[in-house]
Formats: sequence, structure tokens, C-alpha cells
Amino acid sequence: MEIQHKHSYTCNNTIFTLDVNQREITKHGTEEFPCVNYLDKYCNSFYPWHWHDEIELAYVEKGSLTVSINEQRYILIEGEGIFINSGVLHAYSGINNVKCLFPNILFLPSLIYGTKDSVYWKKYMCPFVEAANLSHIIFKREELWQETVLNLVKQAYDLLSLKYFGYELRVRNYLSEILCQIYENCYIRISDRKAKNYSELYRLRKMLDFIQHHYMEPIQIQQIADAVSVSKRECLRCFNHIIGISPKQYTIDLRIQKASELLVETSLSVTEICENCGFSDQSYFTKVFREKVGFSPVKWRKHKQ
Repeated sequence: MEIQHKHSYTCNNTIFTLDVNQREITKHGTEEFPCVNYLDKYCNSFYPWHWHDEIELAYVEKGSLTVSINEQRYILIEGEGIFINSGVLHAYSGINNVKCLFPNILFLPSLIYGTKDSVYWKKYMCPFVEAANLSHIIFKREELWQETVLNLVKQAYDLLSLKYFGYELRVRNYLSEILCQIYENCYIRISDRKAKNYSELYRLRKMLDFIQHHYMEPIQIQQIADAVSVSKRECLRCFNHIIGISPKQYTIDLRIQKASELLVETSLSVTEICENCGFSDQSYFTKVFREKVGFSPVKWRKHKQ
């Protein structure tokens, strides 16, 4: 059976598509109302490195999970939440055998500002989304203003789920109030408009893209480096500095993610999936899969049926 290697991921039965620079191009919401909520579930699973134009607000309803943002790592526990700004590279991963419920909201900044001729864009949203030091905020209930934000996120999430008449107006109000709270408490971070290191992020995105398109083949680090015309040493430094793992480890994680999807979504044999995901040794594939997922490939398929 011939496999088409899509540049996409399945998370909680939703397919998310990434473009050549790891930008998520899945449409969230509608043109009329560019805002949507999801209830993500993590245990022995992860959502790979990606970025999107939407602002993201989320909180842990149950359990805990690891959040990776650029070169930083956090473990969010029940009751804590996060804000991720537009265009910020990030990833999520479950903690072994810990079931996590992770409600989240994605919305385009234009939901708040309307047009770029408005005061909402010029005075508020433009400085906000372009702030060099406002890539993300971790929300904890010990901080009064952050507890207020967490409560507002939950209320907006519930409204998006229930869809009562007028919910769009109320959700927009809640999101506006959240942004006001962030503005009032993080003004110094927002006012710092120094240039971001786009060149390093651009190189990383291109290297991730190369792996995305070639994970089913043998890949050498030099090939990844050549994709952006840098040295092998610079390639390793860029991966370790921004996402904290080596190109080899990222490739293995990606292959296991793809294999886990094929085990659930196709009737291919374990041997075929092993080969289609770039593993030349089935014993090694089974060993790594069990380490990452907590099940053997065969047991994972049965567990998901």
C-alpha cells in the first residue's frame, strides 16, 4: 500500500496542517468569527513544534503536561494556564501515564482590533503582538491578576462550548478584558520593541520542514544543516538552543508520532509502518515506540480500537 506523507498531525481526532515553515494553517473558527475552543487530551502523546497567527489561551483542567516555548520548558499543573502570543514556536507533550485535560482557545488578533486603521490596532494590538519580550505568560492562581485571567479564560471557553445567543459578543469582551489585564501587568515587556532573532527561528523552521519531508528516509545531520546552508555545528546549536533537543531526537519523536497515527488510522502491518516511518530495524522501532508511548505498536493499536 502506498502512503502519502501528509504535512499534518492528528490531535484528539482533529487534523492540523502545517506549511513549509511549521506554521499551522488549519483554519480556526470562521472568517466572520475567527475564534474557536478545543479540549485537548494528553497522556502518552504530544503535539509537535508549530506556530500559528492566532493568540492562544489555555489552562490545565486535570493532570499536568509539559509546554515547550522556544528554548524554555514548563510543567503546567492543574489550575495553571498559559498565554502564547501570535507567531511563537511551541510544542506540548503529555507526561507518562498522567491523563491531562487541556481546554484552549485560539483567536486571531483581528477579532479584537477589526481593521488596522482602528485605534484598537494602532494603540493596543500592534504593540502587543510585536512585543519582543511577550512570547508567553504562565498563569498561576497565587497571583491575583492571573487568577482573574484564568477565570475569564474558563468563562470564554464555556461560552464557546454552549453558544448561547450573543456568545460572540461576550467572548470578545472576555478576551478584550484578558488582554487589558496582561497590558496593565506586563506593560514594560510590551513596550520593549527590540528586534526579535527572526533569522535563527527561520533557520530552525526550515530545518524542521526538511525533516518533515524526509523522515521516512535515512537522514544525516549534515543533510539537515545543508537545507539552510549552515555548518553541522550550527545546526546542532540551533536545535539545542531553541527547542532543547538534537535533530536526531526530534526525528525519532516525529517518526514515532507518525507511526502512532498510522497504527490507528490504517490497516498496515507493523512491519510496513516501521519502514514507512524511516526505521530500518523493527526491533529498535518497537523498543523506542514502547519507551515513547508506553505500549508496544501492537498493543497501541488494540488500545485505540
